[in-house]
Amino acid sequence: MVYSLDKTMQDITEKQITEWKEELVRQVQTRDNAQKELEAANININALQGGVQFGELLLKKNESLSQQSGTVDLNQQSKKAPSKK
Repeated sequence: MVYSLDKTMQDITEKQITEWKEELVRQVQTRDNAQKELEAANININALQGGVQFGELLLKKNESLSQQSGTVDLNQQSKKAPSKK
């Protein structure tokens, strides 16, 4: 059995296909832009994580060196009672 679309149905179908193709192009562009944004965000996240990791390691190394050399961190709060006037 062969189906034949009348002219009106054929026109409607062709118009719908054209609209779908146009929407497909827009959606692909949206996806591609989103992927670029995601890649940029991932690069920034990795850089920030690396910076945090570097800073934390630097603090640990400094703390370790201070303990080995017997130096005292002058920024620590004194645990003595406040002096009376």
